[in-house]
Amino acid sequence: MTDWCEPTPRVGWGNPRWRYGVGLVLIVLGATATTLTSTYSLWFLWLGPLVQLLGWLVLPGALWRRLLVALPCLLAALVLLAGPDFVGAFAVLLAGWLFARHRPALSFVVVLPVIVMSFVLKAALNEYGQNWVGLLIGALVTVLCAWIGRALAVRRWRRLAAKRAAADGGATHPPGRATAPETVGAASAPGHPTDPE
Repeated sequence: MTDWCEPTPRVGWGNPRWRYGVGLVLIVLGATATTLTSTYSLWFLWLGPLVQLLGWLVLPGALWRRLLVALPCLLAALVLLAGPDFVGAFAVLLAGWLFARHRPALSFVVVLPVIVMSFVLKAALNEYGQNWVGLLIGALVTVLCAWIGRALAVRRWRRLAAKRAAADGGATHPPGRATAPETVGAASAPGHPTDPE
């Protein structure tokens, strides 16, 4: 079995891996700063969404996808301020991440555990002072589900690469590159991160 690396989207500027790292950090910092808003730190209310928006713009992938999810995700981070009853907003953040990262439709099943988690937390937490518990659990479950969504995408991409290799007559390619759909007929892989900006 050969090594496999996740396909990286074609980008109009910068290094896609660098942009992925910076974009992810800015999105997380922006959403976190938004949830830290209080009557004593109202400046987080404009700083958080601004940083998060910058993260969505830096993230590699199709620009239209990132712009489409930016506003719902900014609003979801703001909704998290309302307390434990609204931790379902993590489902919006996760769905936006999956869409912006060009995950296949099957990967979106990982949004369901986040929705279930929101109902459990709503029943278990009934005070605004417990909001930090809801935010922490919600963030952990969302990150776990994002990784599971990636694993589902990797499984699908490997299957597509194996089908292409079989169709090519079993031709072998260098490890880590040939199995990536963008390097072996990426145009035939719908929903794959090959859209230029």
